[in-house]
Amino acid sequence: ILSKTGGVCLYQEQMMQMAHKIGFTLDEAEILRRIVGKKKVDEVKKWKQKISDKVSENKLSSDIGDVLWKILEDSANYSFNASHSFSYAALAACTVYLKFKHPKEFFLALLKMSRHEPDPIGEISKIQKEMYHFGIKLLPPHVVKSKADFSIENNDIRFGLLSIKGISDKSLAKLLNFKTEHSGKFQIFEAANEAGINIGVFCSLIQAGALGGFSQSRTKIVYEAQLWNILTEKEKIECIKIAEQNDHDLVAIIKKLKESKNEKGKPIIKESRIETIRSKTELYREIYNKNKANESFANWFYEKSLLGYTYGKTLIDIFSEYKSGLMNSQVISSSPKGRKISMVGFLEEDAYTGVSKAKKTKYCKMKILDEFGSVDCLIFNEKLEESKSLNNGLPKAKNIVIITGTKMEDAVFADLVAIQDHKVYTKLSEIKKEKDSL
Repeated sequence: ILSKTGGVCLYQEQMMQMAHKIGFTLDEAEILRRIVGKKKVDEVKKWKQKISDKVSENKLSSDIGDVLWKILEDSANYSFNASHSFSYAALAACTVYLKFKHPKEFFLALLKMSRHEPDPIGEISKIQKEMYHFGIKLLPPHVVKSKADFSIENNDIRFGLLSIKGISDKSLAKLLNFKTEHSGKFQIFEAANEAGINIGVFCSLIQAGALGGFSQSRTKIVYEAQLWNILTEKEKIECIKIAEQNDHDLVAIIKKLKESKNEKGKPIIKESRIETIRSKTELYREIYNKNKANESFANWFYEKSLLGYTYGKTLIDIFSEYKSGLMNSQVISSSPKGRKISMVGFLEEDAYTGVSKAKKTKYCKMKILDEFGSVDCLIFNEKLEESKSLNNGLPKAKNIVIITGTKMEDAVFADLVAIQDHKVYTKLSEIKKEKDSL
């Protein structure tokens, strides 16, 4: 039965044949296969005595029963039928061939399918990390260069606009039809309005870097988009007239129009209207002023949350001014046991506490991720809640942390895990809540 697989029971059919060989009926063997196929571990345990009884009944060696039970016990955790195994093997062989012979097309296909996964953003993150090892870049989304879906661009792959979190087919159709290689910033603002793209979604698209190539920062362009949304059609026309000579800086343009007069000698924008604009954009302006203080982190935050990966500055770039000697996860993973390390990263899941089996010592465990991979981090302390090792409390999902400690075999034993208080303001409600708490 096992001669074709080198003495190893690979398939459910072999297990059925073995069960039949020692005396079970084919129906009983099929019941056994179903239990294994559905990984019903508790049901499998009931068969230990049945096998022993059947071996005794047929006066076979007890060793035969022991071998079958061991195979059954192992198969209960993972076992395929033969046709399933052959199909997977063939698919794996084709996949490996395509991945190494045609990597761009292979990763393009994976990225295009990511939108249909339960966690599209997480899937893109995994694929992008794999692309790195093949020397293929995932280029950022661009309102002019990007297509609706992912596309090959020279030796790299360009991010598809429809895979930006919050963007739908319907809202993007007009924008894609409108864009040209010569589209200006204000034209794109108008196209977004015509396409019916929600201003919040459009601002997220900007923060993800889809409007690259303009001299203003992303945070500034977000504020300008919100400001543009408040202007009347007549005011927009006046802004476009003098856009080029004012470097398309909408704030500077409105200030210019405030001081300018039309052919009749009247102000192009009255003082009362300026006050109305100022009042309607007050909270947007506050968000801009707060976020521009952490511009690099705001860009990183939006890239990560909207695209699943980051392409601008890394966390080390951003946090090096606060902590020197920071290492990325790849360097830490390849470091020798006993090396002192420092790392900045983020959590995808809450940290949790437990008690070690050996010494009954309480510990805190967390997985710290950065742009290159992940590192398991542990803190051992009998009085963990009172420990100064956890600065700002037990880390939770999405927290940015800086850790220092010692590299051990499979993890870092941390001396300090400090939650960073960098904040990105994404909603008006956050500013209002902060105002109310003062």
